[in-house]
Order: sequence, then structure tokens, then C-alpha cells
Amino acid sequence: MSNAMMSILRSEKLQRMLRALRDGVLSGIEPVVKFSVGVEYPAINDFFGSIEEANRALMLLGEIGLLSSEIVDNVAVCPQCQSHMLMIRMRCPSCGSPRLVRGAMIEHLACGHIDFEERFKVEGRLICPRCGKPLGSVGSDYRTFSFLYRCLSCRSVFSSPRIEHSCSNGHSFGEGDLAIRAVRAFKLNPEKLSLLERLTFNIEEVFKPLRDGGLIVDSPAEVYGETGVKHEFSFAVWDSIESRDKGEAPIIVGSVYASEGAVTAVDVLAFWAKALDAHARHKFMIALGNVDKGGRDLAEVYGIKLIEGLSSSEVLAKARAMIGEVAEAARREKETALMEETPHNSGKAVGGVAPASS
Repeated sequence: MSNAMMSILRSEKLQRMLRALRDGVLSGIEPVVKFSVGVEYPAINDFFGSIEEANRALMLLGEIGLLSSEIVDNVAVCPQCQSHMLMIRMRCPSCGSPRLVRGAMIEHLACGHIDFEERFKVEGRLICPRCGKPLGSVGSDYRTFSFLYRCLSCRSVFSSPRIEHSCSNGHSFGEGDLAIRAVRAFKLNPEKLSLLERLTFNIEEVFKPLRDGGLIVDSPAEVYGETGVKHEFSFAVWDSIESRDKGEAPIIVGSVYASEGAVTAVDVLAFWAKALDAHARHKFMIALGNVDKGGRDLAEVYGIKLIEGLSSSEVLAKARAMIGEVAEAARREKETALMEETPHNSGKAVGGVAPASS
């Protein structure tokens, strides 16, 4: 799972939803279809700022397999912009005119005249408006049609007009081009419980003592390397705001790996390359799972500190100890450097007056 994907999953809104899933507060996520908004999921509305944001979160969690889904409904949408706000327009299949009228019709079998039922009614009787003959019984003198259409432009009579659609964004398309959007209900995939625990891993618990000690921590972090390339890390630590804002090299950079597969030598090499370009003094890889032998060997060669474990609590405990130790050493180095830079006051004038000689 990429750092970009991890940064999305680390958003506080999504984390609140993930914790609700983990704790059983949120279970089945059922859809509701409304013309005003389309498809919404009331169970997760409180976690997000908009229906669109909530829907994107569900799609993301479905893509990584954390949520399973089933189709429970469908919505017709515009094939160009996916708008569900559609208007149906009917046209004459012969000439394409939209000037149509619709109603119950009668066909006079003797002369073949077809017209709306109202045109046959004369003082409570049915009289053919073409030949003037009265109509007797249904089936022998005439037959009825529940609903037919007549084109006022070419006078055609037909049962099925040509259907066209237009959406709220002005796109027009025929019946055959109409797109169908599947409406899904979601629930937690029981096979992904270990992934859920990884995704709700809260690395912020490690950073509080660092911040309390005066260090600057960005999580997630973007660091520009010597090559000018912007690198993404799960976190980065500087000794001051000035150091970070001036683009100086961070003391620590680290990445969290929460995917179900083992961290490999390829992952280690990719992390090392960007950490090297960023000139980070200390490099941490945190794996909520396993690191294979190739990955461990390469990390040792490149001086990368590995933190791994199968549970969030185990990894957090190790991360607090190892990162805290490195950060504390950096803080002490900074204090020592500041003391060495501060000139001693002994033998200097106080208030501009030189000390008296004995």
C-alpha cells in the first residue's frame, strides 16, 4: 500500500469510521436512494463533510478489500457525467417531433378511423367523427386502446414514442445510451480484521513526548531531497520550526507499512533511496507485520532501523522506545551545541562598566 494511500487512510474522518468498524459500533452500511442527492449512506454521514466524501471513502475501503459489498439496487445515470438527475423526453418515431399528445383511443372497425375517445363522444353516445355512424358493442363495431400517442406534426399514431434523456448538466442521449449505476450495501469483511487493526494503528501516540520535548513532527510529511524531488514519508522530525521551514534535512524520517504482505528488499531499497536524498540522519521503517530476510539484511546494510510486530500495541511500544531514544539524543545534542555557542560572561563588562581592578 503506497504512502499516498496511507495518508488518505490516516485522515481523521476516515480513522473515526475505521475505529467504529473495529469496535463494532458500525456494522452494516445500507444505502438510501433520493432524487435530491442520489445515493447516500446515513450510517456514515456523521463521519464526513459531504455525501460525495462518504461515497469515496466506501469505494476506497472496498478497493482494498476491507469492506465487502453486494448490489441491492440500481440508478439510471448520464453516461457522460454520471448525473442521476434525468428528464425523460418523448419524440415521434416517424418525424422526431416533440409535439405529442397521449390518451385512450378508439378504432372504428368499419371505416378504420382511430382517434382519442373524447372525439367519439357525442351527448353520451359514441359516434365516429369520420363517417358519422354510431358505435355499437366493443369487439364488433370498435376496439379500444388503453393509451396511444399522436404526433401533432405528422399525425402519426403510435404506442411507443422514441425516448430521449437529458441530465441536469445539459447532456442529451438516447435510451440505449443510458448508464446504470449499481447501488451497493457494505459490511466489514471478516477476513480483513488484521488489516483493520493495522489501519487503525495510531502512530501519533509516539509523537507526543517528542513534541513536548520541543521537536517538530510532521505526520504525514513531505520532504524535498537534494535532487529537488518531493518525497512522502509517514513522518519526519526536525529540531526546530526554523529547520523545517528552511528546508533543512530532518533528524528522522520514517514510513509505516500496513499492507498484509511482508516488507521486502524492494520496499527497503525504495525507502532508503528517498531517505538518502532527504539527507535524514536516522531512518525508520515500521511494519505492522513481517519483514522478509532480504529486507532485514538490506536494512542492516543501509543503517535503517526496523520496527515490526503483529499487533498495534507491540509495534507502538517498540516505536515509542526506539524513536524516543533517538529523538532524545538529538535533543541533547542540540542543547549542547547551543551551550557551546553561548559566550561566557566571566571577565566581561556588566552594564557597560568594566570590573574594578584589585
